[in-house]
Amino acid sequence: MKSRWYKLAGVLISALFLYLAVRKVDFAESVRILTTAQVGWLLVSTLIYLSSFPVRALRWRRILRDQKALPLKETVVPVLLGHMANHLLPARAGEIYRAHVLGRRARMSRSGVVGSIVIERTFDGLTLLALILLLFFLLPETQFLGVAALTTGLFFLALAAGILIYSSAVDRTHRAIDKALGTLPQKLREFADRRLTFFLKGIRGISTVRGCLETAGYTALIWTLEISAVALVIISFGVALPLSGYLLVYALATLGTTLPSGPAYIGQYQYAFVLALSFFSISQETALAISVAAQLTLLGSVTVIGLVLFGREQLYAGPPLDQESWNRKGESSQNGT
Repeated sequence: MKSRWYKLAGVLISALFLYLAVRKVDFAESVRILTTAQVGWLLVSTLIYLSSFPVRALRWRRILRDQKALPLKETVVPVLLGHMANHLLPARAGEIYRAHVLGRRARMSRSGVVGSIVIERTFDGLTLLALILLLFFLLPETQFLGVAALTTGLFFLALAAGILIYSSAVDRTHRAIDKALGTLPQKLREFADRRLTFFLKGIRGISTVRGCLETAGYTALIWTLEISAVALVIISFGVALPLSGYLLVYALATLGTTLPSGPAYIGQYQYAFVLALSFFSISQETALAISVAAQLTLLGSVTVIGLVLFGREQLYAGPPLDQESWNRKGESSQNGT
């Protein structure tokens, strides 16, 4: 029931942002502008964007190293499938789905894999916070992002602090968990203890300074590639912005993806481009055309690749995307069931 309400909220939020983005747009003019995009730049931007996914896979493999040493292919495929699912389904179901895919392919605990994804999202969240703070310095007009920066900062800083505290007090944390679970019925206690054990092992994936630095380096490269791809989409329309402009577009688009949304972040994506480009006197028609081009070329390309891989893997998307069904499957770090 909660999942259903979350999905409905995502669709409604997407519809609201889409209305805000297009309410004053001349659609005929926007379509005309869309046809003026330089295909060469779009192709280059797509290649740069796709090149970020092997780097994502390398980052994930590094985080998973303490759980299991994996070849790059084992993480590339789930990453692509997860992003495909994120683009087609609401509520970022792709994160659960790629955890299922990797767990099945590599015979790993799904809970441990989810823990590694929490690490990924923490690094991405802290990078987003750093980007917003940089924008405050480069563009004082972006002070309206203060609430978003505060909310994002508090959430991801608290998450990072929790991970660090746990990593420095593992035994004490497990004793506290055992004590709390002791009040539960035996079967429920065993079920929760098994999954918590694997999950907590997952979030200890980078317990060393070197591991943190390597993961941070991968994260910086991923964001650089994706910002470059978005910048080239904008340039393909003959629009030139200062560096702060490209950063603002990407920051707002990324912030939009953190909210509940409909498929492909429709609405949030359009509003992010319209709002960001308005600071540089770019018409709403042009901004809307650029946002559509970015969705079709960037998000669209990885979605197509994901669908092809989905067909090759002969995976059934239904049950893994249902949290209750997924949990009922049970899991084991050795047999992957």
